[in-house]
Amino acid sequence: MGLTTYRALLIDCDEVLVDRDSGVWTALQPLLDSRGGQPQKEQVLAEYNTVVAALYPRFAELGFSGVLCFAHRQLAAGWGLQASWEEGMSFARSAGNWSLFEDAPGAMLYLRKFYRLLVRGDRDAEDRALLCERLGIALEDFISLAEDPEWLNHPALQAEPVLHVTRASVGAVGGRTAV
Repeated sequence: MGLTTYRALLIDCDEVLVDRDSGVWTALQPLLDSRGGQPQKEQVLAEYNTVVAALYPRFAELGFSGVLCFAHRQLAAGWGLQASWEEGMSFARSAGNWSLFEDAPGAMLYLRKFYRLLVRGDRDAEDRALLCERLGIALEDFISLAEDPEWLNHPALQAEPVLHVTRASVGAVGGRTAV
């Protein structure tokens, strides 16, 4: 299928539109300051991703903020630190302030001329309206993995050919996956 065949783009929120890694890194600074030393950003983010991946089976139970809160506490424990629930929730609530990639608003504005834009992501209900406003999309065009595990059956995805835009896989080189 050619690019012009598609009527809608399904765009992943984190690491395509929202700079999740920088947001997590910034929000972890108080904990990292307590840890001491000069931890490498890549190592800290790898540890964070491992902890979050282990918590994802409980996503339906915990919600996005719960996963982030527990991830914060598990990282602290893994580093030999104590973190309060308040610190964990403060970290979790930081997701609403994660910055957009610089070109995301302009790209969304341009692509809206040619496609229906749907954004797929993990966000709690209280964070979605502001994020949708920042992205310039209607609230109903945000497909929440938290509340809709059957997102592939979303009516907007059934009505027209949809291209899924996601971040590159680990090891992707020049548009191909490195082996």
